[in-house]
Amino acid sequence: MFLFRWLGGWSILIGIIAMVNDVTHSYQSGAKLSFASLGKDWSLLSPATLNAVQAGIERHLHKLLWDPVLLAVLKAPAFAVFGGLGLLLYGFGLHRRRTNIFAN
Repeated sequence: MFLFRWLGGWSILIGIIAMVNDVTHSYQSGAKLSFASLGKDWSLLSPATLNAVQAGIERHLHKLLWDPVLLAVLKAPAFAVFGGLGLLLYGFGLHRRRTNIFAN
């Protein structure tokens, strides 16, 4: 439970950092507000790992997993992907309240 909350918190933090980065770049350039995709950010940070992940998924899992599924995720804004993943992980890590049911 703690691990899900911890990973969710870090993922939300990365999403906020990505959104602030995109807003700052749009503000500094004077252009319309635009958000960078996850694939663009990943290719700027480490293109070799992006290519290695693509080759590994296509070789070991299935080509259809990369092309329609993961390419759609990589085209989404980075802040939305990390923020959504973080909320999902954080939700899985929440403690459920125990309810007592009394029956006659």
